[in-house]
Amino acid sequence: MYFDTFAEFLQMGKHGFYVWSAYGATGLVLLWSWISARSMLSGIERRLAEQAEISARGAKQARAHRTSKSGVGDEP
Repeated sequence: MYFDTFAEFLQMGKHGFYVWSAYGATGLVLLWSWISARSMLSGIERRLAEQAEISARGAKQARAHRTSKSGVGDEP
């Protein structure tokens, strides 16, 4: 389609409101989708870091418990 002026381009042959509102709605949906995905990713990363910390803490405590139980480091 060819338009003589920028105003005609914006009006899109009397269909401008529909066309530009469709573009706007699509843009908002894409933006919302991107923000939602980033939010979910940061939440997952945070939970994984917490789980790794808990796991490392538990492994350290288990090693300490085993060494104290086996007598390693105890004086005769």
